[in-house]
Amino acid sequence: MKILHTADWHLGRTLRGVSLLDDQAHILDQIFDAIVTRNIDVLIVAGDIYDKASPAEPAVKLYSDFIERVFEETEAAIVVIAGNHDSGQRLGAVTKLFDKRRILIRGPLEKDEAPLILEDEHGPVAFSALPYGEIYAARREFEDETIRTPEDVLKAQIKAARRHKPEDARWVIVAHAFVTNCQPSDSERRLSVGTVEMVSQAIFDGADYVALGHLHRPQMAGSETVRYSGSPLAFGFDEADTQKSMTVFDVEAYGTVTNLEQIAFQPVRRVREVRGLLSDLLAEAEANPSDDLICAILLDEGALVEPLAQLRPHYPNILQTLREKKHDLVISAAGRAQSKLDDPVSVIGEFVAYVRGEKPNDIEQGVVTQLIDEPVREEV
Repeated sequence: MKILHTADWHLGRTLRGVSLLDDQAHILDQIFDAIVTRNIDVLIVAGDIYDKASPAEPAVKLYSDFIERVFEETEAAIVVIAGNHDSGQRLGAVTKLFDKRRILIRGPLEKDEAPLILEDEHGPVAFSALPYGEIYAARREFEDETIRTPEDVLKAQIKAARRHKPEDARWVIVAHAFVTNCQPSDSERRLSVGTVEMVSQAIFDGADYVALGHLHRPQMAGSETVRYSGSPLAFGFDEADTQKSMTVFDVEAYGTVTNLEQIAFQPVRRVREVRGLLSDLLAEAEANPSDDLICAILLDEGALVEPLAQLRPHYPNILQTLREKKHDLVISAAGRAQSKLDDPVSVIGEFVAYVRGEKPNDIEQGVVTQLIDEPVREEV
């Protein structure tokens, strides 16, 4: 059985105010092409379909059109779970309209974790779809007040799922979690506040493959068969060097996972950094203009006048300029001083820090103070 593992689409997300909806539509086309060209039997989406619990209509349409397209134009089964960015109730509201023989979409937590069971020439494969759930919701659903961490929630889900797995079935778990010793990105939201949010890989013992969502970098979670597919797009400049991909694999007889492959996504616009002196970056931008989503890291020491505005004619989607020395944001002329205007020493200090990237030293501060304190002589 050939399976395609994806996650963390975050439909409707923006990057520093720039819409990514067209970029995401292009990515969904690539997922659909992979389903067709690779003869995929099962598509998995391991949570965070949307970027927020109440997504805008264009994001909802993009998702629903895609699911309908896969259902009508391919033979692939579909397994989807809610992530921590999704509303479980919203995602699971229309599941009764779906063909339960091919589609399993899990929104809210359920104490009866019934799997989708599919057959191939080697027998049944059970897909347990375990949506993200809050601790208090899990206590109510599983009637267990000892649930105190995300790991406790997932343990309760896996225990419930195990009861419904046929004894002779191979087992694929789909979950949304932060597994210990894995690498996060800046663009992920914490799963828990005030308690340990990570879970141990050991809780998945018995599963032949674990399709994880939540972390945006593609990576193994302690094992080749427990892994994150990662998000299909970079959602922050800390991911600028990350090759985004979807994961394809076969589940053979006895649960053996073979032909595991990462298929690289080809984004419409790359998220990338450019680095150098402003004059060099301007020359490069003029020679090679780009629609990519860009952060410029400037190596200049002195004053810079509106570097972002200078670069924008050639990089229309430049989103940020930083100083290499301190990685501080270069503020445009529209920025506001934080010091009060009746404190001229502080205003001057702030201006010097803005222009050259560091505050005045003690000697300079003394000169400023002396000049400010000198009496003003007026001719009469």
